[in-house]
Amino acid sequence: MFENLKEIVDKSNSIYIVAHINPDGDAIGSAGALYFALKNIGKDAHILCPAHSDIFNFLPSMKFVEDSVDKSEYDLLICLDSSDETRLAISKEDYNKAKKVILFDHHQKSHLYGDAQYIDENISSTCEIVYNFIKYLNIPIDINCASLLYTGMMTDTGSFNYSNTSSSTHRIVADLLDIGVDFTNICKRLNDTIKESKLKLIEKTVKNMEVYFDGKLRYSYINSQTLKELNIDDEDAEGMVNYLRMVEGTEVAAYVREKSDGTLKVSLRSNGNVDVSKIAIMFGGGGHIRASGYSMKEDLDVEKKKLIDIVGVMLKNDTRS
Repeated sequence: MFENLKEIVDKSNSIYIVAHINPDGDAIGSAGALYFALKNIGKDAHILCPAHSDIFNFLPSMKFVEDSVDKSEYDLLICLDSSDETRLAISKEDYNKAKKVILFDHHQKSHLYGDAQYIDENISSTCEIVYNFIKYLNIPIDINCASLLYTGMMTDTGSFNYSNTSSSTHRIVADLLDIGVDFTNICKRLNDTIKESKLKLIEKTVKNMEVYFDGKLRYSYINSQTLKELNIDDEDAEGMVNYLRMVEGTEVAAYVREKSDGTLKVSLRSNGNVDVSKIAIMFGGGGHIRASGYSMKEDLDVEKKKLIDIVGVMLKNDTRS
């Protein structure tokens, strides 16, 4: 299962770990957990995370994150939770300094990258994959590692409410709780605490909501000026799509936001009858059946119409095929 990846890790000493830009709990949790595990066996491990929401600052790995690679070359780059290498939080120059690149992920792919990969689209989170890999390496899981793994599994399963939650997910969580994870603190900080600025962003997102196909598609757009006025950075601007998805009768929710660099990011969510990963892949992105995303390549109005038309066809067919 992990044989070739273990061989590469065993032969590597200087290792950098990176996940996707605008990291969520699974990206931060899997990177941090793997960092502590590799440090515990004497590896020269580093985490790359140049930008992230400060809601994650309480996690034990965040004081060790770095912005860039400080070596002319290094043995191994471990990529986590990213369906496309262009979305990794690393420069092309630093990416190319790695002698080997490996990937762990649970998203559907439009193409593969790296020298070796482990991808399981049926697993709850990259953190669940990393847990299994750490166990395969026979590395004891300490409290720091366990807390980060729990964070990623909890956030990527919607607090264990999403259909990607399995019996193996719960068995792993039971093991993490036995190690001593303070799950009440993690849940309080990530689920039950919100900045006033983000509350106002929710208000703006709902106010801008457009409804199509008798409420089956809900779409909202937020420009960078609004985010600037609310003093919200790219990382904290995530998550609005979930509020659109919650509305009764919604099948697909689409949240488009203009990032500070002018690019347009699309987040898609489905309540089950539409496979939004197929939509994302059409536009060069990726993800899961119920949660996917991509970046718009053309004019907003042009791509908005394409998106609405595609969703309309898929709703009409009412199938994932």
